[in-house]
Amino acid sequence: MERALASQEVNMAREWVAGKKIESFRVYGVNSLKTLAPSLDDLVGDQIVDLVAQDDARRVDVVCRDHVIAVDLERTGKLAALREAAAWSPAAGTPMPTGRMTFEDGTGLDFREPAKTKRITFAVRRR
Repeated sequence: MERALASQEVNMAREWVAGKKIESFRVYGVNSLKTLAPSLDDLVGDQIVDLVAQDDARRVDVVCRDHVIAVDLERTGKLAALREAAAWSPAAGTPMPTGRMTFEDGTGLDFREPAKTKRITFAVRRR
């Protein structure tokens, strides 16, 4: 059975990220990053304006002032707010997210999926 993000989950994530400035964005899934330019480092300092779910709610656009990050969550991907965030490390003892965005206020947003096969994809473009 295919799983789509619930509109409540998208709304909660939107409220969590709107107005925050990106400190870092790391993609840990092999082959999950589908664009090389602009680079993930180009996102540092950019402010998130909105988070928009597409009709099927499996695709989410993280809309920033200067960039848009298109996220394809596939069938099982989900968003998880982090009250305290740093770059992921195996020493943390937590499962590796496919991607992690940290914000200047010390919080973050994970893009997670239950399987070890990382299927979530990210594409970054300028606005």
